[in-house]
Amino acid sequence: MQQSRREFMVGAAGLTVAVVAGSAFARNEEPSKKLKILFLGGTGFLGPHTVEILKEHGHEITLFNRGNRDELFPDLEFIQGNRIVDVDPGLEPLRAEVEKGRKWDAVIDTASVHRWVENSARLLKDAASQYVFISSVSAYASTPPDGNRETDPVATMPDEEADKIDRLPYDMNYYGAVKARSEAAAEKYFPGKAAVLRPGLIVGPRDYSHRFTYWPWRVREGGEVLAPNSPTDPIMFVDVRDVAAFLVRTIEQRTMGLFNVSGPTTHDMTIGKLLDACKQTTFSKANFTWVDADFLENHDIHGWVQMPVWLPPTGETEGFHKTHLDRAIAAGLTTRPVTETIRDTLAWFDKWRNEAKDTRGYEYKPGENAPGVSSEQEAKVLAEWKSREG
Repeated sequence: MQQSRREFMVGAAGLTVAVVAGSAFARNEEPSKKLKILFLGGTGFLGPHTVEILKEHGHEITLFNRGNRDELFPDLEFIQGNRIVDVDPGLEPLRAEVEKGRKWDAVIDTASVHRWVENSARLLKDAASQYVFISSVSAYASTPPDGNRETDPVATMPDEEADKIDRLPYDMNYYGAVKARSEAAAEKYFPGKAAVLRPGLIVGPRDYSHRFTYWPWRVREGGEVLAPNSPTDPIMFVDVRDVAAFLVRTIEQRTMGLFNVSGPTTHDMTIGKLLDACKQTTFSKANFTWVDADFLENHDIHGWVQMPVWLPPTGETEGFHKTHLDRAIAAGLTTRPVTETIRDTLAWFDKWRNEAKDTRGYEYKPGENAPGVSSEQEAKVLAEWKSREG
């Protein structure tokens, strides 16, 4: 039995109100100038890539976060605080800067809790010219067979449940609704001055979820690779550096609006093309055995988790990998070749895995502590599949 869309979205969020009325976006094509940027966070997955681009472009960056990873950017202005209201010192250090008259050209917010966005946007509504919020395609209430557009309805939740959520973790059944409420908070305090990005699956260097990494790693290992359903099944994902570049562009071009952000922008990626690209990039001699989706499901191998990136192109997940990107493309979204993402992800992953093994004794084990299937499970399912065909 296939997972329901809600079950899938909960799993997707655990591994990780339309905001703008009227026109899709507004742009100022004037050349970029040095801007003052306040980043709420900035040290996770998307954050460091974005900060690096902002630095390359010569912008002035202030980071506000808990300081858990302050070694990343010791050269930047840093304000230490915590957006959980009852954790000292909370937002007070940032409030002190606002009361001094500090101003920023843009705020970047990647929060996963709507109350954090509400409090931050309220505090900064007169101290910044633009609020950029990183949401998710999970914010949609459902996914039509032909994919989501920015005008589609968003997920909702009871007020009494929303009032209970002020920190992580929380019930991930409400992840999409929390993101939607966060979007609404950004627009509430920055009417006409908010840019909301709804990424799909973000992949690439620094992706500690390893959702995408499984395929480059597994194909490089060689041998017979268990592959899901059909090589023509569509998939979508976007390199984190392409999201970061688009995010920076929305600030530099003063782009406002709501945008789906995924890739490739050519809408021609399939699971077969991804695995072939992994084989080409890693010079692997792997061969792929494509196993029917129902057969996988009956053997407790599900899309997204045991078969990362891929989802059955049927039922409630039929349109998940068909997200419409027209608005973002018109606003300047571009995506790099998949071979570049594969190469750079593996380079980062190999270095990180060796360091993790040396410092923490961590062993990468797909199907146990990471997405994918174990070698034992893979061999068993392949043998049963061949027996069934025979």
